Amino acid sequence: MEKRLVLFRLEGCPYCKKAEKALDSKGLKYKKIEVPSSKAERTLLKQLSGQDSVPVLLDVIGSKSQDDDILEWLENQ
Repeated sequence: MEKRLVLFRLEGCPYCKKAEKALDSKGLKYKKIEVPSSKAERTLLKQLSGQDSVPVLLDVIGSKSQDDDILEWLENQ
């Protein structure tokens, strides 16, 4: 099972920079997604995380057999 980290961030956000620095210092790979500056426009972030503030780090399960990975994850919960 491969996990991917996704960091939702805003350019110029000091908390986002701090999170990125921490991820980088651990040598973790992650994808950055820029969010709109207006909190009202952060609907995707709100749907995925339940919040509209940043930074948000999501741990995404993904592989060629995603259905098996999802079932394995659910069994371990």
